[in-house]
Amino acid sequence: MNNQTELQIIGIMNTVKDLGAASAVLGWDQETYMPDGAGEARAEQIATLDTLAHQHLTSDISKKLAADVRGMNGEATSLLKLFVKDHDRAAKLPEELVRETSKAQSLAQEAWKRAKGEKNFSIFAPHLQKLIDLKIQAAELYGYEKDRYDALLDLFEPGMTVAQLDPVFKELADGTRDLLKRIEPNLKNADNSILSAGFDKEKQIEFSRFIAEKLGYDFNHGRLDLTAHPFCTTFAITDVRITTRVFENDLRSCLFGVIHETGHALYEQGIDKKYARTFAADGTSMGIHESQSLFWENMVARTEEFWTWALPHLRARFPEQLRDMTPRAFFKAINTIQPSFIRVEADEVTYNMHIILRYHLERDLINGRLKVEDVPKVWAETMQEFLGITPENDAVGSLQDVHWSFGGFGYFPSYTLGKLYAAMIWNQLEKEMPDVREQISKGEFLNIRVWLRENIHQYGRTQEPIEIIKRVTGRTLTARDFLEYVNTKATNVYEL
Repeated sequence: MNNQTELQIIGIMNTVKDLGAASAVLGWDQETYMPDGAGEARAEQIATLDTLAHQHLTSDISKKLAADVRGMNGEATSLLKLFVKDHDRAAKLPEELVRETSKAQSLAQEAWKRAKGEKNFSIFAPHLQKLIDLKIQAAELYGYEKDRYDALLDLFEPGMTVAQLDPVFKELADGTRDLLKRIEPNLKNADNSILSAGFDKEKQIEFSRFIAEKLGYDFNHGRLDLTAHPFCTTFAITDVRITTRVFENDLRSCLFGVIHETGHALYEQGIDKKYARTFAADGTSMGIHESQSLFWENMVARTEEFWTWALPHLRARFPEQLRDMTPRAFFKAINTIQPSFIRVEADEVTYNMHIILRYHLERDLINGRLKVEDVPKVWAETMQEFLGITPENDAVGSLQDVHWSFGGFGYFPSYTLGKLYAAMIWNQLEKEMPDVREQISKGEFLNIRVWLRENIHQYGRTQEPIEIIKRVTGRTLTARDFLEYVNTKATNVYEL
């Protein structure tokens, strides 16, 4: 392949990424500052940009260039292979399906906001049905071997299948139930009431910004805003933005939401800049991406060592509420285990049951085994089965997450995969950096960030998730590391 051909491919990637970034800016605005009445116009704008990106990626020129790369007999670079992979996938979808899906997703997000506000699933139901129909069409066009859901799961976690997930998730669910039974007699040994003592919202945001910056988030190339559902979005390696939400009577939501999204942002800001405006300038998978956010949120920021350093800074902002609080007591408060309705506010242990619930439901929706109108009922029944609680309305049940409204079918398993990957990565880091907890207790995070950047972040999408985990930890995906991690922490918190 001559240099001119490679330059053509890079040029196409630049254009597609720029269009995607412009679409992302509109999506970010839709979730933060856009007026309520602009939803339909915004849907058309995003659809136009997404369609243009699809046109460039599937054009006759792109088709010819992809064929040229295939003819290189295995000598193509990882970047060129990514171009072929993304071209081949995009080429399977007709332009009209791309436009229709993009518009349907934007409209669905507005309907979801209304439905959640009114606690009424029926407002969102027709939009959800539309998206499921479109996603089924896409899955059939992408193709799959055994399970239709595999085609969508592969979009977020390349190479992962239902056949691989089911036994891992079963082991995790069984281990979770066993742990919940083990701690039940000792629940009195941990109290999290301090977290709802009443904390000024502006001071919460200010402290969260302080923590994000200490962890390494670069505010010169990012910003923090408020939204209904926290997220991180990337317009470029040099423009990575995070959002959060704040509740006066729940200190965890804003703080740990910011730390979580900071983990995502550190990944995006850590990608090698030589990949800017190419298909490599993304996380390799949502599971690996989630491992980075959960690594910082849980493995680092939920340790007693972290609060040995951070609590004095928090107390300086909330002296009355935290006057008598110790790092040990605060550590126990933020690590209590209690079944709850809201996924994003769930503890480390019960959180995975939320994900497995959603995984079962969307897998059955895509395979036609569950009707849309039955979702609230099945959701409530499964929540009762998994966690022993039943949501009192749709807002804290089947409408609490934004993911289905933006067409993210196949996305939810990534959250739990992230927890499993994070536990494996943490184990390896502790082996290679035995004094890591001491560093955390001093508020020193640079070495951790450098280790993650060198081992994971810099590669972007040039390495597959399975390849990264195998290279970093020497092992393949397992639930055992996570189960050992939460059992050890629970023993500490509940004095078992």
